[in-house]
Amino acid sequence: MRRILFHTSILFLSSILFTACQHDIITVKAGLSLDPIVVVTPPGGSPTTPAGGTPAPVSDTICFNTDVLPLYVSYCGSAGCHDAGSHRESVITTDYGHLMNGIRAKNATSSKFYTIIGNGMPPRSSPQMTATHIALIKKWIDQGALNTQCTNVCDTTNFTYAGAIQTIISTNCGGCHGTKPGSANIYLGDYASAKTYITANTSVFLNAINYASTIVASKRMPPSAKMVDCKIIQIQKWIQKGYPQ
Repeated sequence: MRRILFHTSILFLSSILFTACQHDIITVKAGLSLDPIVVVTPPGGSPTTPAGGTPAPVSDTICFNTDVLPLYVSYCGSAGCHDAGSHRESVITTDYGHLMNGIRAKNATSSKFYTIIGNGMPPRSSPQMTATHIALIKKWIDQGALNTQCTNVCDTTNFTYAGAIQTIISTNCGGCHGTKPGSANIYLGDYASAKTYITANTSVFLNAINYASTIVASKRMPPSAKMVDCKIIQIQKWIQKGYPQ
């Protein structure tokens, strides 16, 4: 009888420990492929024309490295929240492997790191993702939540604020600098504010987005990774041409 009670107790305690461990989502999901899928679009973002004369369609693939990861880093993964150093509530949102612990490919409604957006995260006092941001994340999940790494994904002839720059700043900077007064008192949430700050701090801003070796790593922006070259070119042209709206 005592032996039966002993084994029963062991099984009961094991089930408790197993249940408790289900919520530890800091560990990269086992069996997850971290190999990137590289997607390259034609220069300028225009479709190529094959020998048959019919233009190839432009891919609507959502790029994880340029469209999705910057959102999770900027709005969720800042220092003190869900970055690797702080990992509050055992959550990290600054790399593909850890992020996939809360994402279910092709099933957005079962993806915790999607359904929580606007429902408690980011906190109400922090900058919020827009409906466009949320729809983009959903589309990425619907496409399979792949680790797509895109290298040439923008039209460098388009560098107006409304046409390109607003989206670039919102995606890569909005989580820290999208609500007044902004981190380090830098607010980039609208055209006038972005223009005013960058005009007064042009070299600092360009060094930051170009990941200049002359500045410390913590000053390079965005913190997730350097933006792809074509987006940097768009910003540089916007500045050089006098900040067209």
